[in-house]
Amino acid sequence: MSSLLQSLYFLIFCVAVSFLIIWKGDSFPKKMKSASILTAADSLQMANDSLLATVTPVMGYRFVIRGDFDGDGSAETLYERYTDSLYFDEAPKYYDSKDTTDAYNKAISLNFYYQRKSFLEWRQRNLKLPGGHLGFHYVENCGDVNNDGKDEVLVLCQWDDMSNINHVQIFTLNDDKWKEIYTAPVWEWQFPPTPSVSMVPGMFGNFQVGFTNSKANDALLEKQLKAFHFFTRYNDHSVEFSGMNDIIEWSNEELDSEYNEIGEIDFIEKYFTRAVINDSIYMRRKDNPSIYYKVHEILISETETALIFPLDDPAEMVTTRIFLNHPESPFKNRRQVTQKCP
Repeated sequence: MSSLLQSLYFLIFCVAVSFLIIWKGDSFPKKMKSASILTAADSLQMANDSLLATVTPVMGYRFVIRGDFDGDGSAETLYERYTDSLYFDEAPKYYDSKDTTDAYNKAISLNFYYQRKSFLEWRQRNLKLPGGHLGFHYVENCGDVNNDGKDEVLVLCQWDDMSNINHVQIFTLNDDKWKEIYTAPVWEWQFPPTPSVSMVPGMFGNFQVGFTNSKANDALLEKQLKAFHFFTRYNDHSVEFSGMNDIIEWSNEELDSEYNEIGEIDFIEKYFTRAVINDSIYMRRKDNPSIYYKVHEILISETETALIFPLDDPAEMVTTRIFLNHPESPFKNRRQVTQKCP
């Protein structure tokens, strides 16, 4: 049974029950007739009605990307949508008020209450790739990164967690389902703001939203957004991107213990090999030769330089380079987890 039919049946049931209550009203005890019972749902409705009275709904930006996502040789279009609970009408992502922190909290409350739905939609095939609580912070056609003859989609979902620490996710279309093939940790401040309204990343998180209220500013922001690319592609069939440091999984107690026991230099020599690509120095993983990490070279005197490889600094930004044609490319070999459509 479709969600629409279920909603209609539920509405008919509620009307019927209300009619019976009114019709039988005279047989109810007087105390019950005059009593006012406030349920949790009533309280929530009143709270959200109060919020709506003090804010202005703002639709927010909607991403649109094109690419050959099914490998048939022609381009398809994916549209970002942010809708009501039945996927019908477009809904506002944010609510403007004088206090931008308050506006953020109200957006979370109202969108949760109304059960907003966020997704990228391929309309012709009715395929949906789910987004975050407040839509998408960024969307990109990242090209064919797993050599399957199809373009992949990179998304950065916008959550309501007040944190600028996030993950980009890469999805490929397989048997009419979007499947995640790769993730990488990032900071949201790495990405350009969206037109109309956007999160305002702070040093310790996202606590505010910014509204442009200007078509001219929106045009500049959209131009900047479309010029941005998370992936840099090279002619040697590699891609490069920057993000949070996840070179070593320090939750692995054996690796952590070994690092402390043998020291940083011996640890690097054991697990990495130095390499030079286009005059830049990288460290290549020995356990996966398709992955390289860029090394920073700094001048420490007039005649000496030092190499900085931020192995154990989680706050350091790391540039990763992956060779797409290598048989061990993580875009090809990661266990694919099906992303269920809403």
